[in-house]
Amino acid sequence: MTHPKVSIIIVNFNQKQLTLNCLKSLGKVTYSNYEIIVVDNDSQDGSVEAISKMYPKVRQVLNKSNSGYVGGNNAGIKQALGKYLLILNNDTIVTPDFIEPLVIDLEKDTSLGIVQSKIFIMDNPKQLDNVVSYLTNIGFLFHIGYLDIDKPEYKKFRETFAAKGACMMVKKSVFELGAFDEKYWCYFEESDLCWRAWVMGYHVAFEPKSIIYHKMGATSTTMKSAFIHYHSFKNRIRTIIKNASIMTLFWMLPAHVIVCIALSAYFFLSGQTEGAVAILKAIWWNLLNVNDTLERRSLIQKKRKLDDSEIFRLVLKNPSQSFYLHHLSLVRANLKKG
Repeated sequence: MTHPKVSIIIVNFNQKQLTLNCLKSLGKVTYSNYEIIVVDNDSQDGSVEAISKMYPKVRQVLNKSNSGYVGGNNAGIKQALGKYLLILNNDTIVTPDFIEPLVIDLEKDTSLGIVQSKIFIMDNPKQLDNVVSYLTNIGFLFHIGYLDIDKPEYKKFRETFAAKGACMMVKKSVFELGAFDEKYWCYFEESDLCWRAWVMGYHVAFEPKSIIYHKMGATSTTMKSAFIHYHSFKNRIRTIIKNASIMTLFWMLPAHVIVCIALSAYFFLSGQTEGAVAILKAIWWNLLNVNDTLERRSLIQKKRKLDDSEIFRLVLKNPSQSFYLHHLSLVRANLKKG
């Protein structure tokens, strides 16, 4: 096995202990050629000083403000020296040999651009975060293995529409058109990147031999639900406009927007006005920024190597109605929590 350089990029914002725990686990990895870059989004909890003292070999990139998941990772990507870039959440614990399977996959398959680890829940190690994510006809994601226990079908290498940003290794050439979209700040940015990778001719996959543990909600619990839903809905709409082929755009975008408006009306009638307003603000943002989105779309479509029909044959699935009803109940519950 060859050992090309891997750049591990971790973003931190006022989560000193989580980041130190993650770095401690990285200190046990068996892969021989890697660097660690921690991007600090102007933390005020002593994170920078603690990392400098305990892990002096870790490169720190210090942002002057909180630029979110997107801005933080993009700052790290600019500094990365590796052939492969490993995007890793700071609320994770890795296993010693989690890097090797990802590198082997990328080295042996030139068409593979992004590969995701198998992610278990840190507080319940028998339970999976999720395995793979498929795109649906209306532009939402359909997650397989979410909160499930490990099963034989989850022990197989398989293609996925979108890798989970908690731990994914990206071939540097995937960033030919830039890194994560700076307009996103947080949420759905990895799905946007993966769709762009598919359009450019790369495949995205799940590697079950690479295992990590993720403390779910460590970041999202610090944010208001309406804020999360605003960015999620905003970014999904922009992602569809940028990456879909013209034929896909004609049917997927109207269907997606109609569902968004219906959800907004439902939340309003249910008394959850913050959620309703968040969705409408997301649609309005896309109307205000449509010119910028179309400019980005033009750049992406010029690089198209795979038609959506080829992509969707592999990674588009439509779940049953019960899936959407369950997802709706989760969204409602989150909005009630605030």
